[in-house]
Amino acid sequence: MTRRLVLSYVLLAAFVLLVVELPLGLTYAARARDRLLADVERDARVLAGLVEERVESGDDAAVAVIAERYAEQSEGRVVVTNADGISMIDTDRPDGGSRDFSTRPEIEVARSGSQATGIRRSDTLGQEFAYVAVPISSGGVLNGVVRISFPTNEVNEQIRANWLRLALLSVLVLAAAASLGWLVARWATGPVEQLETGAARLAEGDLTARAEVDRGPPEMQHLAVTFNDMAARLEVLMGSQRAFVADASHQLRTPLTALRLRIESLEDALDDEQADPETARADLAAIDAELERLDDLVGGLLALARSEASAASTALVDAAAAAADAVTRWRPLAEDHHVELILAATEPAMTRAVPGSLEQILDNLLDNSLGVAPAESTIEVAVFVSDRDVEMSVRDHGCGLPAKDRARATDRFWQAADTELGGTGLGLAIVDQLARVSGGSVHLRDPEEGSGLVVSVRLPREHAADS
Repeated sequence: MTRRLVLSYVLLAAFVLLVVELPLGLTYAARARDRLLADVERDARVLAGLVEERVESGDDAAVAVIAERYAEQSEGRVVVTNADGISMIDTDRPDGGSRDFSTRPEIEVARSGSQATGIRRSDTLGQEFAYVAVPISSGGVLNGVVRISFPTNEVNEQIRANWLRLALLSVLVLAAAASLGWLVARWATGPVEQLETGAARLAEGDLTARAEVDRGPPEMQHLAVTFNDMAARLEVLMGSQRAFVADASHQLRTPLTALRLRIESLEDALDDEQADPETARADLAAIDAELERLDDLVGGLLALARSEASAASTALVDAAAAAADAVTRWRPLAEDHHVELILAATEPAMTRAVPGSLEQILDNLLDNSLGVAPAESTIEVAVFVSDRDVEMSVRDHGCGLPAKDRARATDRFWQAADTELGGTGLGLAIVDQLARVSGGSVHLRDPEEGSGLVVSVRLPREHAADS
């Protein structure tokens, strides 16, 4: 990934350099050649003015002196022709001898009365020259042509040097882009690679894997924080799962051991012809009780597992209606225990909770209360509404719980020391878990007067305007 990012930076830099430096180089070359032609044009016009009268008067010697002086100072070549294009003066041939220049393109243009400029390569000399031809005329009559040719070696060398500077600058820019790209890539991808490594460790079972939260861009830092939160949560959940499995194994072992012993006792009674049938029936009854206890325990474990896996989505529900339905369901069983259920919920109490959670909460609370409520007592189910919360409470008139026990009452498999054998120790743990997944909390307290215990579940209120 780092290599790809560096390559991307380099390619981007190369593209920018190409877009910027190519026009710069071409513009410099064009302007350098234009400056050369402009200088030569100026010199050619000046020279034509100097030799005009002398050409008209036929003073070839004076023309030669002027042409040779310019050639020495400028290192250019001067050719002066007559009106027919035959050379009168050629500084490259000071010993004399005429040549026909009439077929040269610039001479042809100048003989027509116009100035001619251009740059072309001389096949004879094997190098490039800038050519300027200016007509020599007087009174509208063409008397001759002045042509100056100047080698472009110096200009071409300047152009090559400029291209070399641009190339060197490109190399330096690309090197800087590569270095900067590598640094940025390491800054940006380093945390990604670290997260990848952490995720791999986490997948292999290393729950202590964490990412550094102070590296990379803010988005990656936020992602690292989220990853660490996830890893910490997963570590807690896995620890909780291991503890749950250990506790469940321990709790299941007790009824299974009791079952095994009762079954062995029953087998011994069946093998003994003189065994008391009442003893066998007692063993069968004990086995049935242990099976029922085991069924309750497994059911509680499944309910707890389902509550932990509950979806986070909630729905709008009426806690008062849920409480009324629960009282209706449990009233026949309460009457069998000679216990009266009382409902105090008169107005709607809208809240948001995981679907079905309120029913399970009330069922577990009522089941616990019926287990401790003495005969001819009452169990009060109440729903209160405040500005922020909806509170459901169940109060019994049993022996209650001391403060030290109330702090542990929602722990899994915990039971008070004086609790009769047969409970699972999961009822309040299930209530606590269901309340938390719905955004609520569980509270245990002594009643304001009398004996017993009050268990309340507080859930966030859903105001009518919000719904």
